[in-house]
Amino acid sequence: MATKLSVVVPCYNEENRFQKGLTHYLSYLSKQKYPWELILVNDGSHDQTVELMRDSARGKSNIQIVTYSRNHGKGYAIIQGVKTAHGQYILFTDLDHSVPIATVESFFKYFEKGYQAVIGSRRVKEAKILIHQHFLRELLGKGFTLLVRLLIDWQIKDATCGFKAFEKNIAQKIFSKITVYDWAFDAEILFLCKKYKIKVAQAPVTWSDVRGTKVSLKKDIFRSLTGLIKIRLNGLQGKYSS
Repeated sequence: MATKLSVVVPCYNEENRFQKGLTHYLSYLSKQKYPWELILVNDGSHDQTVELMRDSARGKSNIQIVTYSRNHGKGYAIIQGVKTAHGQYILFTDLDHSVPIATVESFFKYFEKGYQAVIGSRRVKEAKILIHQHFLRELLGKGFTLLVRLLIDWQIKDATCGFKAFEKNIAQKIFSKITVYDWAFDAEILFLCKKYKIKVAQAPVTWSDVRGTKVSLKKDIFRSLTGLIKIRLNGLQGKYSS
């Protein structure tokens, strides 16, 4: 049987959280009756992350490891995972599982209705936030989403939720055009979805903040703004032409 779902999880210096995250994903995926694969991407970690990955994949054909020595950013890591994915649907998410992997069940329903991409949202009806981020981080996230709405697509309610899934051919088309690998990575995805007229569903998620984020507020605020400017310039210069 063909693989139905590929789950791409980028990791950077995650030795302290790796086992808990892996257990979360495998406890759900191992119960599914359809073929699946878990793709773990080591984004240039300099701790024991890659060794833990290799141990977890030993003897398991549906756990794939992608690794490289230099840290490039979450967006780059996800792109490398997508390149190796075989699933009919490709989901990227975070090791900390702020959104439980079981949420993907509701995403399948959107695909069955004809949507080509499904993005998790904490700002639509029926979404729940069980544990909020620190006030400043949450405020900045909302501010960034507002900028994305103004500059990219006014219909988007939540630009930064890291739980997004795509039909395979759509993922391959979008991720081959990505140029931004940091916090504005999601915004570029949304820009490309709009440009290519991809049918996108904004699906409610239940979300909990998990301590241990790699986000640096001062650095990533600046990067996110420059990333948005780069996306708009790329669009004007025709760099996303299909």
